[in-house]
Amino acid sequence: MWEPVRFLLFSSIETMSAFTLMLAAFRIKVKDFFWSGLFVSLFMNLQSYLLRGETNLAAFAPAISTMIFAFLLVVVVKIPAMWAALIAVLGTFVYTVIQFVILKTLFAGVDTTTLSSSIEGSLLQLVSSMVVFGISYFLLKFKIGFTSEFDNFTLQWANIGVVVLIVLGLLGSTLMFYLNDLFLLTIHMAIVAILFLYYAIKKEREE
Repeated sequence: MWEPVRFLLFSSIETMSAFTLMLAAFRIKVKDFFWSGLFVSLFMNLQSYLLRGETNLAAFAPAISTMIFAFLLVVVVKIPAMWAALIAVLGTFVYTVIQFVILKTLFAGVDTTTLSSSIEGSLLQLVSSMVVFGISYFLLKFKIGFTSEFDNFTLQWANIGVVVLIVLGLLGSTLMFYLNDLFLLTIHMAIVAILFLYYAIKKEREE
């Protein structure tokens, strides 16, 4: 009985912190979308928990969660679909990179194969979430981030490249989860996140 409650509690804190980071990076206050985000977070983590029991499907959970994030951004926050996908991937990948750094610095030596079902894994989620909440607060407090005036994507080569990168980013992360290679997964996510940050900065300067 405790295991599903523990998983949903700490995973919901984790997903809410990632959602907060996504919005804060574009100067959008999460309080306006808190309850919608929490509801979707619970649904997202429920499907993740159910997929964990299926060895062949567990690797798809992160990609599915990212797409649900994008759906939430489109329907609730009213962000154009391609921007929503970009923000969802960027936020999820940046969170994962931050969590990996915390894992290697504060939880070095912990068996990563048991993280999803151990108290150390829950502590890692909690510490990572607190750090990300702190970063989000800092971004909003000092108004650091990109503008939230999203233009519609047109079929330019740069924008087509972003769509391709989103697809490859999700497929790549799914493959790394399947192979259970945490280091390569983090490197992959860091590279994709840097490319998306570069694109967002470039669009910001053009405007």
